[in-house]
Amino acid sequence: MLLEKEKSEYLESKEKFLPLLSLFLTKSIEEHYNSSTETGSVTYPMFYENFIRGVSERNVDNIFKYCQSPIERIFLNSLVLLFIKNGLPCLHIMGPSDNVEEDMALYRKHHLSIMSFIQRYKDKTGDKELEYFDDALLDKKEKGILNDEQIEEVQIHNSIIQHFDWNSYHIVLQPKFPNIKVDNKSIRPDLLIWVPGDDEIRIIVECDGFAYHNSKDSFINDRIRDRQLQLNGYRVIRYSGSEINSNPIKVSGDLFDMLEALDKDTQGNRIL
Repeated sequence: MLLEKEKSEYLESKEKFLPLLSLFLTKSIEEHYNSSTETGSVTYPMFYENFIRGVSERNVDNIFKYCQSPIERIFLNSLVLLFIKNGLPCLHIMGPSDNVEEDMALYRKHHLSIMSFIQRYKDKTGDKELEYFDDALLDKKEKGILNDEQIEEVQIHNSIIQHFDWNSYHIVLQPKFPNIKVDNKSIRPDLLIWVPGDDEIRIIVECDGFAYHNSKDSFINDRIRDRQLQLNGYRVIRYSGSEINSNPIKVSGDLFDMLEALDKDTQGNRIL
């Protein structure tokens, strides 16, 4: 298999990577179907197939659209394949953010407000299984309290976000931190990994290409940035471009193992 030979060019080129992605998706989906004993019109393997294809395609689109260097593409595509290989649909790669801390806070606030709305319905009606929840939403629509878009958003947060997004790993590409500065300039690292449902998971990943990190000044500046991020509650991990190019599987595997360890140390309720 190509990955076993660690051919980085197949992770860096979109033309070469897409067939590899398709191969991994097909195998992972087949494994879910083969191991399932479910019956019915909709089973988890059916849901997994549609969900993992959609998430993976969006992840790869964002990687090739927003990653600024080949080593970032190699690293992230290797990580995408690793999650698929392990049958995990819990990786979401997002485009750049102009204020990532504000975006994280708004995401959490919005989701929790919707879940609070659902909980109030359960408490008020006693319908703990939400058997009549859709009818209640339609009633609110008829009364002009909710519109179609709001109803769809409530349903998505209840069925998708809380199960496959809230405790998943989100990677933001080129996240900006306007409130964390070095030499009066805002910090913008390569990647931020965070989990909406667990504020303790906040990891900065830097992919250091030699061309931009080969001077004494850049070395010093990197350490100052790292300390500023650490003081604000972020764990900082650096990988050199040469180790990513020479062994992308090892690098992504190290990060995956770290996420597993953090998962055990914190809530322990994610899909990983």
